[in-house]
Amino acid sequence: MAQKQKKKTVKTVPSKYKTYIKDPLTKKMYKNVIEEYSQVARIYDDKWKAYLASTEEGILEQLKLKGKETILDAGCGTGSLIAAIRKKFRHRGNILGFDITPAMLDLAEYKLSKDRFNKTLELELAHCENFSAKDKSVDVVISSSVLHHLPHPDKAIAEFHRVLKKGGRLILVDFCTDYPTTFLFDRIARIFHKAHHKAYGTSYVEELLKKHNFTIVAFKTWKATSVLGVMLFEAKKK
Repeated sequence: MAQKQKKKTVKTVPSKYKTYIKDPLTKKMYKNVIEEYSQVARIYDDKWKAYLASTEEGILEQLKLKGKETILDAGCGTGSLIAAIRKKFRHRGNILGFDITPAMLDLAEYKLSKDRFNKTLELELAHCENFSAKDKSVDVVISSSVLHHLPHPDKAIAEFHRVLKKGGRLILVDFCTDYPTTFLFDRIARIFHKAHHKAYGTSYVEELLKKHNFTIVAFKTWKATSVLGVMLFEAKKK
């Protein structure tokens, strides 16, 4: 008689990042984002490979770093952009990356664990309306593909302005509904993707930046994939 094989149990290591779901305000605001990205964290880079490659290339071309700037990556995800910045510019300045999903931060920490400048790297569980960077402490804020998740984009832009030094730069990349295919994607995503709040067009973002005392110094749009058009704004704090 064949013996029954014992089922193998896979031990999961709990994240060291405490989830913001316990905070009532964030639970209400970002519960869907945390749940969706917790489920797809391990396949995120592969699922969005073409899109990430295109947007990261656009950001890296715009950055033009000297090497020691303090950078804030708002919504750093799995840390792929931070890794690319370190590699391209041999960047040795301070980098703060935050994300609201513990599972994404775990992957970022693993990906960046071999960074020889990791003493200048800090990862934080936070969101765009509540993060720890001090006033006027950052040279460059990067917000890549975050805006369409935010219920209060106005508050996020205000926070980015708060932490930037005078003359500091904000580089913002996101879906652009000026493209018909992206406009349609946005309407469908609002129904079927629970983490997706709303995508915007260039005129809305331009007015938002001006409202918060940013001067727009560069702007471009392109198709990151066959469906998703994106916009990139570089703006300086007055």
